[in-house]
Amino acid sequence: MKKIVLFSALTVIAGAAIADTVIDFNGQPTTGNNNAYVAPAVDGLYNWNDSGVTFRHEVTFGGFGWEGMTYSSVNDTATAGFGNQYAAYGDGMGMGDTGSYAVFYNSAPATVLLPVETMVQGFYANNMTYSALSMLNGDAFARQFTTASNDYFTLTIEGFDDLTVSQGTVDFDLADYTGASGVLVDDWTWVDLSGLGSDVSSLAFSFDSSDVGGFGINTPQYFAMDNLTVEAIPEPGTATLMLCGFGGMVWFRRRRKYFLRS
Repeated sequence: MKKIVLFSALTVIAGAAIADTVIDFNGQPTTGNNNAYVAPAVDGLYNWNDSGVTFRHEVTFGGFGWEGMTYSSVNDTATAGFGNQYAAYGDGMGMGDTGSYAVFYNSAPATVLLPVETMVQGFYANNMTYSALSMLNGDAFARQFTTASNDYFTLTIEGFDDLTVSQGTVDFDLADYTGASGVLVDDWTWVDLSGLGSDVSSLAFSFDSSDVGGFGINTPQYFAMDNLTVEAIPEPGTATLMLCGFGGMVWFRRRRKYFLRS
């Protein structure tokens, strides 16, 4: 009976430790508000949190520039250009056609910061309307993608541990025109990050493109994220209570034996 109780307690703790957390961004203020997004007007760091995960967001150039991750529910998939930089492509909706999604714009530092080292299972990615229409039709800064030019637009995700040691990279093609027919992502597509292992505490994102000019990549460097899935660890309070409760049970049984023998 003792072994059964011990096994059950450990199973509960272990089960809580490996339960996945899915961050769908539907708890953010934009949820339920079409064409809403967060874009502070004053320079500074505006890091935000969802389900214990921190997302880096920095505003620069007197409020006219930003980088990192923000969140949006904009569903305008027809308007081209920089003025529509917060809209996911396809049907313009998040996963399940409801709620908000995250928007990433080119940022060198790690953007997704986890509270502990863990395994990131992955997330769903999509193009932003600004990037997609630029690749499909070209614009004042970037050219139209063609198979003749073997064009591509690739997102690279790199994981780091607590000591900022790289745990590897994963590439995901947001557009691939290197084959016989061009393919541009226009729906939420799963990006598997489990190969980065179980010691990931932050994620950084970067891009590569076939359209490069004197100032770097011409393709608008954006992507949309939804349903970030992380192998979670119990809430600190929950874990502490569980362990203390189990420890208290062990202490009580030992003290009971002591009094019975005395």
